[in-house]
Amino acid sequence: MSVLWEHIYGDLSGFVAVFTGARAEPGSRRLTNYQSVYFEYPAEKDDAKRFCLRRSSEGCEVYFCGHLLNRRRRIKANAAPLLALYADGDGARVRDGMPEPTAVVQSSPGREQFYWGLESPMPPQEAELLNRRLAFAMGADESGWDLTQLLRVPGTPNHKYPEAPIVKVVTLREKRYDPEELCAMLPPLPERKPKSADRSRKPWHLIQDVDLSRLSLRMRALIVHGNRGEYPSRSHADFAACVAMFGAGYAEAEIWAVMTDPANGITEKFFEKGRHGERYLALTIGKARALAGPPREKPRGSVRVGAPRVGAGITGKVVIDLG
Repeated sequence: MSVLWEHIYGDLSGFVAVFTGARAEPGSRRLTNYQSVYFEYPAEKDDAKRFCLRRSSEGCEVYFCGHLLNRRRRIKANAAPLLALYADGDGARVRDGMPEPTAVVQSSPGREQFYWGLESPMPPQEAELLNRRLAFAMGADESGWDLTQLLRVPGTPNHKYPEAPIVKVVTLREKRYDPEELCAMLPPLPERKPKSADRSRKPWHLIQDVDLSRLSLRMRALIVHGNRGEYPSRSHADFAACVAMFGAGYAEAEIWAVMTDPANGITEKFFEKGRHGERYLALTIGKARALAGPPREKPRGSVRVGAPRVGAGITGKVVIDLG
């Protein structure tokens, strides 16, 4: 991990934010008993490394913030200048014509996190915009580019999978990019409608036991088991599931119920976002609604509102999964 931190932080100073949490059981998608710890960089980088290795040996997942902070709280307002850009590929690859990343970390087989070292530090807001353009250019995780993003620590196991693969640095190059050079190489972001037109509103009460029989077998499998390689990222899979449900005539409240039910594998990204999960789904469901067009009339008797079944809905216990 030290070699990666030296590459992306360089001679900058600030605080490294480390986030750890335990999975309820091997292979579980959600984290509990999590904590954030801050270390002064570079003075306490060895302490940070020892903490990461200790927590990892205790069976915890370990993440760090992709940039340094000016204060001991991981919020955008505390972001320090960035000496490296980043994007969570979530299964996506760097496409032809894109700038080659200067560091690549394999978070699990087939999934990488990418970094582009800079010749000089960039203001946080400007760097965040370039992060987003990099993610857009490669079709990467649409939520893996923003400030305060947590990324996997090399040298620690990824307990999300039963085999617990070790996170490792697979590429590290000395090259660094001029920010203006990167800006010129990347395609612009697509124009967006006002957010209010895109967002869906979470219903006050979630419907229980949504009947998925109107969907194809392939789409039902996607919802129940989650993305198993059919789509380039979990974000793409979530969007496809929402579009399919709108196309089959499901109500918006039913889609919210399905996309937040921890019994369904498709909810992985929602729980990963933690307290930002509802905002993520509001945008995903809203965009799917806009693409699917006017709703069809829903057949009667397709859903039942009543007592929750085991594993349905959202419990009061706070859980997070970070990939």
